[in-house]
Amino acid sequence: MKWYMWRNIVGHESLIGTLRTFVLTGKLPHALLFAGPAGVGKTMVAREFFKAVNCLDSPGDACDACRSCVKMDSGSHPDFIMVGPSDNRTVITIEHIRGVISEVSLKPFEARFRFVVIEPAERMNNPAANALLKTLEEPPGATLIVLVTHNPILLLPTIVSRCQVLRFTPLDAVASSKGPTDPYILRLTCGTLGGLKDFDEAQVLSVRSEILQALLEGDPVRLVNRYFPSQEKGGELLPLFVLLAESLIRDLFVLLHGGGDLVNEELKRLPLRGVDYLELEEAVSCLRSIRRGSNENIRLSNALGELFMRLQQMLCA
Repeated sequence: MKWYMWRNIVGHESLIGTLRTFVLTGKLPHALLFAGPAGVGKTMVAREFFKAVNCLDSPGDACDACRSCVKMDSGSHPDFIMVGPSDNRTVITIEHIRGVISEVSLKPFEARFRFVVIEPAERMNNPAANALLKTLEEPPGATLIVLVTHNPILLLPTIVSRCQVLRFTPLDAVASSKGPTDPYILRLTCGTLGGLKDFDEAQVLSVRSEILQALLEGDPVRLVNRYFPSQEKGGELLPLFVLLAESLIRDLFVLLHGGGDLVNEELKRLPLRGVDYLELEEAVSCLRSIRRGSNENIRLSNALGELFMRLQQMLCA
């Protein structure tokens, strides 16, 4: 059998073998702990695992074409639940976990198994962790809880003991000839080929350099119009532009929360006085419009230009 579900994942062969066994035998644990360095693809693996478990046309694999797979890829599957800090908080609170408990008390809407992914799990405060512990002690049916962390030592030992732990190795130790090797691209792709599988490293680095120069010193709208002269058609480079924009937005959120590992390390040297949650939310809204563009007939180049203008205002204010 060819395992399409893993075609975009670089490395982690032993870990993926364990997940394959879960799928083939139908014996899913009630809780998994994905532990490993930031940026190695832990959340991507959780997403691909969900697709494999719940695929309608090829159970145990992921066809990428059925209703379940398509909903998962579009981020609209009601049974894949992401839990993390909200608003301007840096912790996961008991209110977040109570919401999870309420969800898992019900049957999944569509899927065979509901997934609840808590990331970063080490951000749970003590009341939240204790509330989750009670759920792990009495696991609900048809639900898999996945804790994602790069610092498992910060989790309650009682929580860790109730999860099956899968450890992710550093990406540079496993990528080698199977994927990107440039340090920036390793961070950008988070351990997966994903949307970059059609681009070589030189092209990615060249476009990134042009985007950063336009954002920091030039006219990003002119750059967008040069690459995307058609208003309606995104073109083959659209996934690359979107991924690069996502990486910048993600880094700005990280810096707003006090710092951490960045994809674009140059941002650490900028004052970033124009960054706030409202502006980031507007940028995310633009990004969503672009992702929906092929279905809603929006003017993609206009939306992309607006997104990069917002990024420029935050970076250069």
